[in-house]
Amino acid sequence: MQMKRNALTLLLLCLTLAIRAIDHEPYNQSRIFWDTSTRTTVFNSGGYSRMIQLQDGRLMAVTESGGIQITFSSNGGTTWDSPTKIVNNPSGISECVPDLIQLSDGTIIVAYNPRPHSPYSEERKFGIRCKRSTDNGKTWSQEIFVNDASHIYNDGCWEPSMLELPSGELQLYFADEGPYTYNNDQRISLCRSTDGGLTWSTPENISYRQGYRDGMPVPVLLHDGKTICVAIEDNGWSGFGSFIPTTVRCSLSRNWKRYTVGGGSADRDKMINYDYCPVALGGAPYLRVLPWGETVMSHQSTYGAGENQMWIYMGNEEARDFRDMSSPFDLGSSESCLWNSVAVIDTGVVVAVAGRSGHVEMVKGYPVRRLQAAYGSPKVDGTLSVREGYYKANASQMILGTVNGVRFTADFAYDRDSLYFITRVSDRTQLALGGYVGDGVTLYLDLDNSCSLAPLDGMYRLFFRLDGTNQFWAGNTSAHNYRAATLEGINQKVSTSRNYYTIEAAIPWATLGIDFPPVGKIMRANVEMQDRRTTSDNEVYKEMLPDGDRNQSWTWMEFVLEESEQLGISSPQTVAAVPDFDVVRQGNALTIQSPAAMTKAVVCAADGRQLATYQNLGRSFTRGIAYSGMSVVKVTFAGGATASRKIIL
Repeated sequence: MQMKRNALTLLLLCLTLAIRAIDHEPYNQSRIFWDTSTRTTVFNSGGYSRMIQLQDGRLMAVTESGGIQITFSSNGGTTWDSPTKIVNNPSGISECVPDLIQLSDGTIIVAYNPRPHSPYSEERKFGIRCKRSTDNGKTWSQEIFVNDASHIYNDGCWEPSMLELPSGELQLYFADEGPYTYNNDQRISLCRSTDGGLTWSTPENISYRQGYRDGMPVPVLLHDGKTICVAIEDNGWSGFGSFIPTTVRCSLSRNWKRYTVGGGSADRDKMINYDYCPVALGGAPYLRVLPWGETVMSHQSTYGAGENQMWIYMGNEEARDFRDMSSPFDLGSSESCLWNSVAVIDTGVVVAVAGRSGHVEMVKGYPVRRLQAAYGSPKVDGTLSVREGYYKANASQMILGTVNGVRFTADFAYDRDSLYFITRVSDRTQLALGGYVGDGVTLYLDLDNSCSLAPLDGMYRLFFRLDGTNQFWAGNTSAHNYRAATLEGINQKVSTSRNYYTIEAAIPWATLGIDFPPVGKIMRANVEMQDRRTTSDNEVYKEMLPDGDRNQSWTWMEFVLEESEQLGISSPQTVAAVPDFDVVRQGNALTIQSPAAMTKAVVCAADGRQLATYQNLGRSFTRGIAYSGMSVVKVTFAGGATASRKIIL
C-alpha cells in the first residue's frame, strides 16, 4: 500500500511539475501603440531629421535640405511653421546630418557635418561644426569649429550627436575615419565643451573595434544617472555579416577618461533580444530614455520589405533587452524610411521621425506598460460616448494597425456585473461572414496571470464578429489548448458605417466564474483584429499586440481594474491621521500646498508611470508639468508619513 501511495505521490508531483513547466517570466516591458491619425509632414523637403521638445513646450525639428533648416510646432506636432535655413551650403560643400540639443540654461545648439564634393581639394575638409541660439531659436551665432578630418571621402568624419551631463559638460560624439587613412576602419570620437559649445576639446577615442566600422553614435544618460550609454552601428559581430544596433557604455564617474570600448569589451552589447525579435540587419540606431526609465530605440533595415523601413523597439532601464519590434509607418514594399530618429515629448509620448521620399514625416506612439479598466456604466449599443466610463474618453487605450494598414482601437471598463470591451476598426472592405473567416476582433484574457506557454484554465479567447455573432474558447490545462466554450449572458452590439465599424460587448463576471470584480488583481489581456478584404480569396489579414502570441499569455499585457469608490474600494496608498495637502493645476503649473513640511512628492499617471519627482519642498511649491489626464500625487511628509490623492490634470 505504501508503495502505491509513493507512486501516486510521484505521479502527482510529475504532473504538477509538467503544468508549472509551461509557466514563463512575464513580458512586462511597455508596448508602443502607434496612432497613424497623428501622421504629419514636418518638412516638405529634406532628410536626416531630429526633434526635441523645448523648455517652453514647443517642438523643434532640424533637417538637411540645401543646408540646415529648422522648424517649430506650438501644438504638439499637429502643424509646423515654415522652415528657416540657419546654415547655407558653401561652394563645393554640403552641410549634412544635423543634431540639436537644448542645454539646461536654455541655449539651443545645432551641430552638423560639412561634406565636400568631388573633386576633392585640401582646403575643403570633412568636419563637424555647430551654431548656438540664446533666444529660443530666433537668431543664431556664427559657425563654431569642432573638428576636421581629411578632405578625402574615405577618411572623413560623420554624424554628430550631443549630450549634456549633470555637471554642465557638453559632449559631442561622431563617427571618425580621420585617424585611419591606411585602412577602412572607423571609431567613435568625443569632443567636450565646458562653456556651452563655444569652444571644444580635441577628439578622444571612446569606441573602436579593430578591422570594423563603429558608426552613427547617439548618447544618452540612463535613468540611474550613473551611466553614459551610446547607441552605435557595429558590423563586427560574428554571425551577422552586417551592421546591427549596439551599445557601448561607461560610468558617469569615469566619463570616458582614458577609456575606449574595444571589440571584446563587456561594455559592448547587442541591443536587440533576438530570442523574441527577428534578425533585422541594419544600422542607423537612435536611442532615447523615457521619463520612467525604460528606453526606446529605432534603426533602419530592409527586413520584411525590399526597401529600408523604420523599426522601433522598447528596452529596459539599462538600455538592454530591446523587444516590442514595431513599424510606426504603414508603408508599401516600394517605400522606404531612411536616417530616422525618435523623440520623447510631454510625459512619455514617443515621436517617430522619418525621411520618406525626399520629405520628413512624424507619427506619435504611446508606450503602455499596463492595460486598465475604469469603473463606468457603458450602454452596450455599439457607439462611443465620453460619459460611458471607458479608460480613455475616446476608447483608444490600445491603438494598432501599422502592420496591415487597418487602424483599430480597443478599451475596457467594468462595473459590479460585467467587464466591458469596445473596439473600433477603420475598415473600408467590411465583410460580415460567419465562422472564423470574416472580419472581427478577438479578445484574449488570462484571469489568473498564469503567464503560460499554452492555454490553461482561467484563460479565454473571445471572438466578436462583424455580423453580430460570436465564438468563444476556454483554456484547458489538461490539454494545454483551447476548447470551444458556451459563455452565457454576453451582450454584444455592432454598429457600422462606410469607413469603420464598432463592436461593444458586456461580459458578465459570473460567466467568467468570478463573483465580484477582481479590483487590483493582476490579469493579462491581448487583442487581435482580422480583416477579410475580398470574397474571391481566403486570405485573412491579422494583427495583434506587438510580440503577442495567442496561446502564450506571458506575451500579453498586464491588465487590472481601477479602484472604485462606487464599489467601496479606496486607495490603499491613503494613510489616515497624516497632514492633508492641496493640489492646484493652472496651465502647465502644478502647485502643492500643505500645513506640514513636505520632503518629497511623486506624480504618477493612472497606469503607474512616474511622471515627476520633487524633493525638499517645504510647505508649498510650484513646478511645470505637461501631462493631462488621471494621475496620482503621493506626498511624503517630514517624519515619514505619506498621503496620496487622485487628481485630474
